[in-house]
Amino acid sequence: MPAFDYAAYDPLGKRVTGVISADSERHARRLLKDKQLLPSELAEVSKTAVKTASARREARVNNFDLSLLLQQQAILIQSGLPLEDALRMTIEQAETDKQRRMLQSWRSEIIEGRSFSEALRRSPYKIPESIVAGISVGEESGHLHEVLMRLAEDLESSAENRKTISRAMIYPATLISTSIIVVAIMMVWVVPKITAVFTSSNRELPLITRIIINISEFTQSYGLFLLVVLVALFLAFVQAMKDAQRKQRWHAFMLTMPGLGRWMRMANIADWSRSLGVLLSNGVPALAALKISSAVVTNLHLRSKMEGVTEAMRQGSTLHKALHDGDVGSGFLVHMVGSGEASSELDKMLLRVSDYYSLRLNNAVEVFLKLINPILIIFMGMIILSVVAAVMLPIMDMNNMI
Repeated sequence: MPAFDYAAYDPLGKRVTGVISADSERHARRLLKDKQLLPSELAEVSKTAVKTASARREARVNNFDLSLLLQQQAILIQSGLPLEDALRMTIEQAETDKQRRMLQSWRSEIIEGRSFSEALRRSPYKIPESIVAGISVGEESGHLHEVLMRLAEDLESSAENRKTISRAMIYPATLISTSIIVVAIMMVWVVPKITAVFTSSNRELPLITRIIINISEFTQSYGLFLLVVLVALFLAFVQAMKDAQRKQRWHAFMLTMPGLGRWMRMANIADWSRSLGVLLSNGVPALAALKISSAVVTNLHLRSKMEGVTEAMRQGSTLHKALHDGDVGSGFLVHMVGSGEASSELDKMLLRVSDYYSLRLNNAVEVFLKLINPILIIFMGMIILSVVAAVMLPIMDMNNMI
């Protein structure tokens, strides 16, 4: 049964929006009329989502949202509900309109006779290929609820790794940006008004005062020009990143950055190892699992290395040798994969590698935040102290003269 997005007016003239299931657009209008709603806009969910996707290139899905929905399906299916009924119940309890529309698009495909994996693949919302492949194997093996729960945990862990790196970058960036804005305001509006009294007295000013006055004058004269230049450089960088080769070179450079490069490598290897381990444990063929897992890697330079590993496996190499020759930058991964192949527990070893790197990443970021916090506070305090000293020293000097 198709789902329709609607906007309608209630008897009080208030505009309401939502999603409704109906056999056709006419049926949807009749159902809205039964609810005493006058529809002003009505469109099938799949069509509106595709329209949005074409405008944004793709309808992206939040990993935490997708993980939550898959966990709900796993619990309901395990309790004995058919998939279509499980989706219907989840739709009724959806927390956001986006979740509701996504679930409706899945349910409408399943009602038409398609499998769950095919419904996800045809969905206007971009579902990771690793999820689709895992669910396909789960449907064939008859253990769909177990596969859904594993995939949900995989998504949640991958999202947690990205959130860890974001937390490490956002806090210092926010603090530094705020400091720059505050200092710029002081240099443009506050300092000139206060120091105008000192400059008009034709007296020799302390060095710190002269430095602050010069910085203030420079900011007033060229601040706007510098802002325009920075915005132009940012837009040029964004445009340059649309080229795949330039973006791959930039990603290779990021991996060489102190701290950040190591974190990105750990996060990507953890995501790749977890995805591959989950797919292999769910019964996905090795080459297909390797191809899907390579797409999980967000760093293009590292992704090209993982794709080279997949190609080496296709030509008959072992995964251990392919990773060693591919120089992925992780001796621990190579060692654990070798042990896994020797003991026929490759999937378990890959999941241990993922847990290991996730833990290392979290610990490294926590230490970084604990160190950077006092450093940034001291840095901001020194800037403010410099401005205060530049203003107070001439005043104190004038009092001494009196």
